[in-house]
Amino acid sequence: MGKSNKNPNKWMVFISLPLQMGVTIYLMYMLGTWLDEKYHFSNGLAMKICTFIGIFASLYHFIREANRLNRDE
Repeated sequence: MGKSNKNPNKWMVFISLPLQMGVTIYLMYMLGTWLDEKYHFSNGLAMKICTFIGIFASLYHFIREANRLNRDE
């Protein structure tokens, strides 16, 4: 019958990735802010560290998804 479409549409994946990246970075920022308030870190140290972790994690996920989509071509 019809062609089985097990792979998601590539454009839909690339459209949803910025939203996933933004949510990840924002949640890590909020975690860092909470840690700063709870443990009284100076200069927002926990917020900065958590935000950088969120940035690197979202970039890692983006690169992994891009590589996976290129392999599936």
